[in-house]
Amino acid sequence: MKKSVMTVLCAACALFLAAGLSAQSLQPDPAPLLGQWLLEVNAGEIYMLPMTLKLVDGKLAGTLSEQSGMFTDVPLTDITWDGTVLKCGVKIPTPPDGAERPVKTEFKIDQGKLVGTIIIEELGLVAPAIGTKK
Repeated sequence: MKKSVMTVLCAACALFLAAGLSAQSLQPDPAPLLGQWLLEVNAGEIYMLPMTLKLVDGKLAGTLSEQSGMFTDVPLTDITWDGTVLKCGVKIPTPPDGAERPVKTEFKIDQGKLVGTIIIEELGLVAPAIGTKK
């Protein structure tokens, strides 16, 4: 009787281990995101925001800049990629007063471009953005 309980426990452990390894192997491939992008944001005015995405210790990391120099290489935060949607945050100076505000982004890859929105909740702004890989 004890032997059959041990067999069942060992089998259960093996299944949990296999499921865990399988879940790790199913992580979405970030390769299409990696590199330098130029985001064109239409927020009443057009803003050009260079963005870099790379892998650091197996996780997505990146920076965002503003092409005319309003801010440079600000680290992206809370980056998630589920294989379809890329989301991240960043805290940057924003018009109209240059105050630093949290900004959220959400993009999908469509025909090799990032297509989505830049959201500044504090200002009630949701602006369309398109990213082209350099």
